Amino acid sequence: MRRAVLALIAFLVAWPPTPAAADMPPYARHRLDRVAAALARDPLFVDPDLAAALDEHERAEVRTALRGTSARLGTPVYVVVIPNPIDSESQGRDDAFLFALHDRSHRDGLYLMAGAYGHLESEAFGVPRDYDPFDAEGLGGSRPADRDRPFDGLTERLVKRMDGYAAARSASPTMPRLYSSPDPFGQEDTLRPRGADRAAPFVTGLILAGPITAGTLYCAVLGVLALVRRRRRAAERLWAPTAPGMRDLRRHAAAELARLRDQLAEDSDQGRTYAVSAFDAAQILYDDAEDDEGRAVDLVGVIVLARQGRAALAGRFTTPPPPCLVNPLHGDSVVRRKAKALDVDRVLPARCPLCGPCRDLHSRNRLKERDLLRVPGPDAPRRHTAIPGVWRDTAWGARDGNVLPRVMRYLGVD
Repeated sequence: MRRAVLALIAFLVAWPPTPAAADMPPYARHRLDRVAAALARDPLFVDPDLAAALDEHERAEVRTALRGTSARLGTPVYVVVIPNPIDSESQGRDDAFLFALHDRSHRDGLYLMAGAYGHLESEAFGVPRDYDPFDAEGLGGSRPADRDRPFDGLTERLVKRMDGYAAARSASPTMPRLYSSPDPFGQEDTLRPRGADRAAPFVTGLILAGPITAGTLYCAVLGVLALVRRRRRAAERLWAPTAPGMRDLRRHAAAELARLRDQLAEDSDQGRTYAVSAFDAAQILYDDAEDDEGRAVDLVGVIVLARQGRAALAGRFTTPPPPCLVNPLHGDSVVRRKAKALDVDRVLPARCPLCGPCRDLHSRNRLKERDLLRVPGPDAPRRHTAIPGVWRDTAWGARDGNVLPRVMRYLGVD
């Protein structure tokens, strides 16, 4: 009975989902109020700081598309072009900004947003369409073609996104959910104590039921967890070729991204902060790499980050271990060993992180340069250790402890 009451309270608190708007002090809502008020007068809002993003002709084209899409959907359509820095009320997350804006405006409809980097975000609140831009457009629909010219083609991408919703199959209007909320405004860097162990009453009950029964079940649980870990690691090694092709890299990178995205949709606080950041970085990497063989190593990075994100949600680490540096597709490293035979490019750490199977090969002196991962290149496959960039500089996190901040800087994300 107690559990049912607690579950009901949690449901009522979490529904409808909002981006922690109640945690904001009054001054944190000023920007949201300003934009919401402007949208009540004109469904296209372009912040003065990004006035150059759309000229008058482009704004007229967007407004025409707005009216047409709104008529086809039967719901309002709003477009916002505004900077969204990391120190804003939404912590730089465009999806969180749109949820907060919807919460402040009290108006359902299709909301589209472009930020200072030209990235496109959309959320459909009560829109009678079944449309997922991620599935329909791929990651390329959300990012500018040229990172140095973020607003080139922005009008076309906005119109395409609106057309996608308008042409999608009809469905019952639904409300999207924000897969994680920003920290309370002004407390972004505050450390929070770890929550109480929810398993304590259960363990106490086992002890009261009898030491022998508790001990037996405890050993059984340990055995099952060990088996799950072995199977998970084996599954991650199911696809870890030494020389993958570009098509296979993209296919598996997309699949790993989709798995992480599905898990983020579930309600869980465990490891979510790291998993969300890993997903954002992996998504940008995947989109930027496209079919460029010169960026093939970034697709390996997508796979590594997505796997680390899923591991974080499973509670497998607080700081991610670096992947096996023989082949990052092998998964997490378990030991560090001196492996001079591998360091043909003189870039590996003195003690190289290795996965279990590579550790066993090393102990038998059977780990050679030919075992290093080779990725497609413009002329021929290349060892991953021979490719300059953030992955080699950080040794996939072996030097920094956590490669994710360096990857975000490499992508130009503040």
